[in-house]
Amino acid sequence: MASEITYAEVKFKDPLPSEEAKAPKEKSPPQHEPCKPPQWLLWLISGLLLLLCVVLLVVFFVVPHQQNCEEHKALPQNISEWLCAVRIAEEEERVWTCCPKGWKLFRTSCYYLSHDTARPWDASEKNCIGMGSHLVVVDTEAEQNFLLNWVKGRVSDQKEISNYCLGLNSQEVEGQWCWVDGTLYNKSAAFWMPEEPNFLNSEKCAVMQMGGNRASSEKKTWNNVRCSLWCHGICEAAAMKI
Repeated sequence: MASEITYAEVKFKDPLPSEEAKAPKEKSPPQHEPCKPPQWLLWLISGLLLLLCVVLLVVFFVVPHQQNCEEHKALPQNISEWLCAVRIAEEEERVWTCCPKGWKLFRTSCYYLSHDTARPWDASEKNCIGMGSHLVVVDTEAEQNFLLNWVKGRVSDQKEISNYCLGLNSQEVEGQWCWVDGTLYNKSAAFWMPEEPNFLNSEKCAVMQMGGNRASSEKKTWNNVRCSLWCHGICEAAAMKI
């Protein structure tokens, strides 16, 4: 007898959703673009920084230069004795230029040599200022030759080194030389000794060095020294014209 096969239709319910499926999906926070400063604010900040840089440059460079290179007053007019010389100016006009007694006239300037008294550089400059002048400013070869010949005639012992203060220093900025009357320093019109100036961080004052083993024909006599070194002052002031 043949066996019978019975078929039955079975329906299964949908499986229960998992816990992960039941939990609602979290919403991601809305993405915001970074806030950019306005263009005018960037320009304002840049302008303020530029202005600050200019102020710092003035404070560190211009102001010290003006303080060190200030002009000094002319010779006092109440001096009782003057020595005058006449010279021919332009268009053959006769001009009298005068210096106080004890001073030496060269072109349009008067010079005073403090040969018997030596002082530190600062004290020599103050002494000149007290006489209405300043330490000598040498800006031409003719003036350098004049000073050399004048000083040589006052040096008794040529073997001994003598220092004469020049109105040239670099107190504020290392290696930036400055004349005391505001005259611009011209390297091509300087008369430094060979390999001078050196030791710029400590030797910040200039002198004219005479004597020793120097040949009498040598024009380059400048040397930079410590400002505490004692030297003879050479003062200069504009001659009075009448």
